[in-house]
Amino acid sequence: MPRGTGSSPPSRLWSNNMQAMTFVSRGLSLFGGKAGRIGAMIRAALSVLGSDVKVFLPFLLLFLVKAGRGLLALWLLYLGFVTQDWEQAFSLMLLYLVYLPFEIILQTFLQAMMSQMTRDTLIEGRISWASIAGVLTRHLFTLLFIGAISYFVRRASDSKQEGFFGFLVALLVFVVAEVWDLVSNFGIAAIVVERAGIKTIVARLKELRANVPETLVGVLGIDLVGGVAQAIFAGGVVLGLFGGGAVGYLFADQLPQMFLAQFGEVPVNTLPSLAILALSFTVSAFIAAATVLAKSLYFTCLYIFANDHKELPEARSQDLKDALLQGKPEV
Repeated sequence: MPRGTGSSPPSRLWSNNMQAMTFVSRGLSLFGGKAGRIGAMIRAALSVLGSDVKVFLPFLLLFLVKAGRGLLALWLLYLGFVTQDWEQAFSLMLLYLVYLPFEIILQTFLQAMMSQMTRDTLIEGRISWASIAGVLTRHLFTLLFIGAISYFVRRASDSKQEGFFGFLVALLVFVVAEVWDLVSNFGIAAIVVERAGIKTIVARLKELRANVPETLVGVLGIDLVGGVAQAIFAGGVVLGLFGGGAVGYLFADQLPQMFLAQFGEVPVNTLPSLAILALSFTVSAFIAAATVLAKSLYFTCLYIFANDHKELPEARSQDLKDALLQGKPEV
């Protein structure tokens, strides 16, 4: 192939990532006009950052970590139903119990990493690994604190209560979780962009809310849209599991015997069901990581434009403003 033709692997990787986000954003439009605007906002924020594939690294790491938790659960199911190796299952169960707090704390650091990458790309024009390491080191305990609070909020959100009182508690926890999600995302952006303390973060939150209230309301819908998408996909997975179980029963002897399980007197090959669950965990991990990516990108861009836009090159300042307005309702 002649020199200068074709596209390099990093360029193709970025193109594929942009196409994936385009697919996600178009899928969001199925949930209504506001969700569609959020999807457009995500694509616009990505386009502002240019073609540096390193910006996508935190998302890929977070996706792998979240998918790893799902695959670990899948391995536990395999050990429990197929091999019945309880000794190995017990040790992996202990690992699974500590996996979630590790994942959430790591997610906090990856959000800070993404925020610093976004800030460096927009203002400096290049990513500085030294700046990333410096931010993560200087604000180690603050990020650990944010991650710990996020974990406890997640645990509270996962707890189930029955009855009318349980409904009220669940509603209260949902509101607290959304408020904390907003505060933590803007807090990380403030720490990275402005090296802000608690008082500065509170003041900046008030300013941002006063400047672009419609946009903030739209951003809060990202979690809801992601949750609805996961719920719809989960419904299809449940139906698929029934079909997978039927296939595993009918073709128990034809499928690989290492997946054969005995349910009483009935032999069932678990390969189809485990494959469907693996697909489910992988897609769910992608949606969850994409949600974090969208919020980290957008909140950092919004913070820079509202508080630090004078440091931006003039062309990028206008591009950033146009990107942020993608999420604003039409009037």
